[in-house]
Amino acid sequence: MPELPIYEGWRAVPAGLFTVTQLADLDLPRVPGGPARAWVKTSNWRGKSDHFELYALAESVPSPATAAQLQAARARSFGSDHNGRVCGECGARPDRPVPELGHVTGTDHLPAGEADRARRLCLACARAVRLRAAVAAAAVARAEAARWAAGALAVVPPSVIRCAEVLRPPAPSGRRNLAPVALRVDAVDATGTELVRATIRLAGPRVKAVPADAVDLSTVEERIRSLLARPAVTWWTEELTPLLRVCYPEWRTRPQIVPYALRERATWWRGEIDPDTLTHRRAIDPTTAARTLLILRRMAATDSGAVP
Repeated sequence: MPELPIYEGWRAVPAGLFTVTQLADLDLPRVPGGPARAWVKTSNWRGKSDHFELYALAESVPSPATAAQLQAARARSFGSDHNGRVCGECGARPDRPVPELGHVTGTDHLPAGEADRARRLCLACARAVRLRAAVAAAAVARAEAARWAAGALAVVPPSVIRCAEVLRPPAPSGRRNLAPVALRVDAVDATGTELVRATIRLAGPRVKAVPADAVDLSTVEERIRSLLARPAVTWWTEELTPLLRVCYPEWRTRPQIVPYALRERATWWRGEIDPDTLTHRRAIDPTTAARTLLILRRMAATDSGAVP
């Protein structure tokens, strides 16, 4: 294989590069007029990984077909969806064949099943159809997240605990010491009353990276253990693991906590769809316990229609 650029999938192929088949499928077909300029790695018709040569459109030349032959071919295809040359939504007539919707970028986010998969749409109209379907699916997920939040606040009013590790700054060489030197713990109850706000020292007094306000675990351990004995809301699932390790060094004594992790559900509740990837934009971490509780309340209020 020559030393040419290799693109991973069709999305990575820049404009102006075509395979022999793609050149031949143009409305006014062309043939390569120079050597291959790159490769694309993708699946072949058997579904197996394969490489295909790409040629520069600027170097291509018209195929041997005459204008009369091309016109006759168009006349024969007239009435059969113009042989897939016309977008069924906006009427665009691209140089390349208009693909079926189900073949544009996959079969997910299609609103009505097989009937929609067979529609021939240009890339822009296909993107619009898929984007509308993704937005509709996001609305369903948003409602589900709101119901979950309302249930989390109603069944057993939980505390909200945020825990973050404090690490040493990078060494001059750039190397990082990943052993935490302190834990920042911030907790409120379901009413917003502060329960704990402390920085727990994990390293010796000579370690300069330890924040000045750090305290020994013994000063807050009783309050933290009482928090860990009841339902808790966190931002992500494993957020309390460092705190459990500190308070319960022997893993057999650690309480079995299954926190109400908010990050994914807050992402669904916000429901913002990235128009490029058709996926949810991840919700931004509120950082503090009070703000995390505020998001939970807003999510729960969405289910009832109230505005907190």
